[in-house]
Amino acid sequence: MIEVNEKKMPWSKDLTMASLLATLENVEFCSVVRLNGRLVSSPKFAETIIPDNSKIQLLPLVAGG
Repeated sequence: MIEVNEKKMPWSKDLTMASLLATLENVEFCSVVRLNGRLVSSPKFAETIIPDNSKIQLLPLVAGG
């Protein structure tokens, strides 16, 4: 089991950040996530394996000027 934005979700072996995000809605804004306290940017999503019992926070892209 993993926790995404404080919501419990099933975990599977070899689950990557990219495959997890592909199952979620409204994550187009997400270019960075916090995985167990560590920041992971979108270029690393495909290679980042999510361990069981992980806590993930989706961090929105904020732009301004």
